[in-house]
Amino acid sequence: MKCLFFFFFLITVLSTSLHVPVATGAASIAKTIVVNPSGTGDFRSIQEAINSVPDFNNQWIKIHLASGVYREKVVISAYKSYILLEGEGAQTTSIEWGDYASDSGGHDTASSGTFTSYASNIVVAGIAFKNTYDGYSQMKQAVAAMISGDKSSLYSCSFIGSQDTLADLLGRHYFKGCYIQGVTDFIFGLGQSIYEGCTISTANSVEKPGYVTAQGRGGANDTNGFVFKRCNVTGPQATYLGRAWGRYSRVIFYQTFMSDIIIPEGWSIWNSHGYENEITYAESECTGPGSNQAGRVKWKKTLTNDELRTFTDISYIDKEGWLSEQPQY
Repeated sequence: MKCLFFFFFLITVLSTSLHVPVATGAASIAKTIVVNPSGTGDFRSIQEAINSVPDFNNQWIKIHLASGVYREKVVISAYKSYILLEGEGAQTTSIEWGDYASDSGGHDTASSGTFTSYASNIVVAGIAFKNTYDGYSQMKQAVAAMISGDKSSLYSCSFIGSQDTLADLLGRHYFKGCYIQGVTDFIFGLGQSIYEGCTISTANSVEKPGYVTAQGRGGANDTNGFVFKRCNVTGPQATYLGRAWGRYSRVIFYQTFMSDIIIPEGWSIWNSHGYENEITYAESECTGPGSNQAGRVKWKKTLTNDELRTFTDISYIDKEGWLSEQPQY
């Protein structure tokens, strides 16, 4: 994942250089495009449908995916905002590909993704994103979805992989009712995100234990961090809740059920030795056998009620009300 830091810089520069106009008639759909591999829709492939959206689009366009398995890599460029990508349910609509990062060339972590979204103001609902690389015997960085645009919301989606499943890369994001599965660092990045009512599941692998998160906050004044609110952490294999990819890494679990798969220490310092006091790893009002904090690392934080409200309230990612201006799910 270290190779992504230069990529973060490039994306930040690109996103700040774009001047996408604000949507007119927010939350109303100006046009619907249907994708159906059978040929009965407007397009057979998802990428063709996305490419048909004008650059610097400023009206909500719905791209509806008929149920089925779409075997293609899909990219929403930074110039194509205000897209609602809608499936017919994560159990019946999936996007699948199997690229992985390799030292011998081909792909790095960023380019391995099955689905990549660089644009701001994106809504995704009812789709499964799968990286089909088999990570059971050998872990490889193999991204199922990478979300890099600001103001992105994802509802009732599934993200399936082994290592680096969900790249919550940059921007403010809201995940609701989603299912996320993996083994190592399977939710990672520098996103400023709330996960609400999501199921976080480990997967079987010869690599044990796993790590749910690898959050990369790098400075004391950086606002990013992952907040898991009323979620469920479960699965067949033991795991840490996270390890510190960044020296100011921030992850909070709030009112979350944790099964007995959680390693008693809970958290790993990884490569950030000496920064224990700067890292914010916290658990509050969690339940289940894995929530027992008796064996947790001594540098885990205890947040005040005011601090908890700051991070668990939707205003942490949405002070100006952008979620209410998007199509609702």
